[in-house]
Amino acid sequence: MEARARIIKAMAHPTRLFIVDELARGERCVCDLAEMVGADVSTVSKHLSILRNA
Repeated sequence: MEARARIIKAMAHPTRLFIVDELARGERCVCDLAEMVGADVSTVSKHLSILRNA
């Protein structure tokens, strides 16, 4: 149950949901994702880390 809650919490953020959608279409580098969402590379890296740890 806790694992599902972590996944749902991670997916609840709009940027992370967008990243998951983009990655489902194929590989993307962090710099491309950063440009797509209009954020710094470090911010996107943090989002990816949260998704990976969920």
